[in-house]
Formats: sequence, structure tokens, C-alpha cells
Amino acid sequence: MRVLAAIGGNAFVAPGAALTVEGEFRFAREALVCLEPFFTRGVELLITHGNGPQVGHQLGRAERSRETDYALPLDVCVAQTQGELGYVLALTLREILARPDIERPVAALVTQVEIDEGDEAFQRPSKPVGPFLDAKGAEALLLRGLTIQEDAGRGYRRVVPSPEPRRVTEADAIQLLLAAGVTVVACGGGGVPVVPADRGHRGVEAVVDKDLTSALLADVIGAELLVLLTDVPYAYTGFRTPQQAPVRRITAARARALLSEGHFAPGSMAPKIEACARFASLGGRRAIVCDPPGLPAALRGEGGTMVVPDE
Repeated sequence: MRVLAAIGGNAFVAPGAALTVEGEFRFAREALVCLEPFFTRGVELLITHGNGPQVGHQLGRAERSRETDYALPLDVCVAQTQGELGYVLALTLREILARPDIERPVAALVTQVEIDEGDEAFQRPSKPVGPFLDAKGAEALLLRGLTIQEDAGRGYRRVVPSPEPRRVTEADAIQLLLAAGVTVVACGGGGVPVVPADRGHRGVEAVVDKDLTSALLADVIGAELLVLLTDVPYAYTGFRTPQQAPVRRITAARARALLSEGHFAPGSMAPKIEACARFASLGGRRAIVCDPPGLPAALRGEGGTMVVPDE
């Protein structure tokens, strides 16, 4: 059995708390120990993860040191934070898996994802990245030709395209590692976005949604289950309103209907439900959205949001 489990980027930092490497290790352990149902023999496990907070800090560092150090484009920041969190997850996983009954090797890959340079997302950048800026900081980025947007009264932020993932370039290597019994960490932050070039690929300044990349990769590797771990136990309609209600077991078609009715927030729960619908619509496969502690109940069908194939 093959399983892809995606850990949200905010799993590495508590809400409102400072981001630290020590905290990353602590939160990584809390998330990973919840994956123990997949540590049994016969289960091939691929783990993907978010990196939004880390990319934001890396971009902030790049801006502050712009006059003294070499520039870091966004695709390089995504690659660097993939390496950072791949290291954190792999080191923590090796400790957890160092038991005679489940011991297995672990590998973390810095992964690229091919996108279409003609994707319409490039015509309307919408994904906020990096630190909040005052008017002076926003003007400096505008002068460099970057796109800036006011963010809910909290200041200005850079916004970048978020194109559709088309192909994970390391998919074949991931397949080989899984078949060899390796637990793999890959596609951090949705993967480093690249486009075809003369002799391979070149990076572009964009971000790809982690959950959509996870659904694509889960299909390519032949996973039977896609698990999207987040900070709430269910997807909800009417989230944070008096009408809030958990979404439990639904078909892919029903998931898409709820999406079209606007029940899920863009950039938050909406891409998770879209990813689940895409994966489950391929037939014979399940997708789950839940928080890490709720995973055992979700696997029993007693918790979480489960998206199943249409009848």
C-alpha cells in the first residue's frame, strides 16, 4: 500500500509564536508520531510538506541583506527551505523509526515541479509571500517591477503567481526509492517551480500549491490514500460562523459542488478540498483532511473529512 501524507506548513510553528529551528523540530515530531499507522511493514510512505512561514522569513532576510549579499530569487528561497525542512523531517523520522519492528531508511529530496509558463496565473499574481511592508518598503519593491498588494489592513505584501503543477521532475526517483522501502520526504512547499528550457529547466518566481502538487504526485506514484494534515479536525461549511458544520464523508462530485458554492476559503481549505476531489475522482481512492491527532479516527471512518470516488 502506498500513502502520501501532506503536512501543512503551519504545523512547524504555533499560531502567534516566533518561528525557531527548535520549534520546527518539536512540531515536526508532534506531527510525525501521528503517522504511526503508516509505519507498519507493507506501507510505502511519501511525505510532503508546506514551507510558507520559512519562505517568508527567507525573503525577509534577502531583502534586509540586499546591499551586502547576493540576491536570492523566490525559487531559490523555496529550494532552500525545502532543504531546511527536509532535514528537520528526515532527522526526526529516523529517530522515530529506529525500532526493530519498523526500522527503515529515510531520504529527503529537493524537488522541482514543472509548470506552464503560459498559465493564466502569471497574468494575475495573487499569492502573498514574504514579510509585511510599510509604504516605503512596498514602493521599493514596486520600483523593481514586483507586484504588491494591500493585505487586510495589516500592511503591504508581495504577491506572486500560483500556477498549476504539471509534472514532478523527480517522480521516477521517488518511485524507485519507495519501491526500495525508503520513506521519502519530497515536494516541500509544492516543489520548486520550473519551466522547460533549452537543456532542461529553469526556475521561475512563483509558488505552487502544496496540496495540488501532492494530489498530482499521489496519482503518479499510484498511492491508494492521500492524507492532508492541517490545523483543524474537519473541513467545515460556514467556518467560524454560527452555521459552522463539519464535512464528513462526501463524494468527489459533492466536494466540487461545495467548492463552487464558496464554502471553503481560497488559499486555505479550498485547495485541500480541490486536491482531494482530483485524487478521489481518479477511481478507487480515498482522500482525508484532518488534524494530526485525529488521523487514527479518520482512518477508521470516525473522524476527519473523507472524500471518496463518485458512485
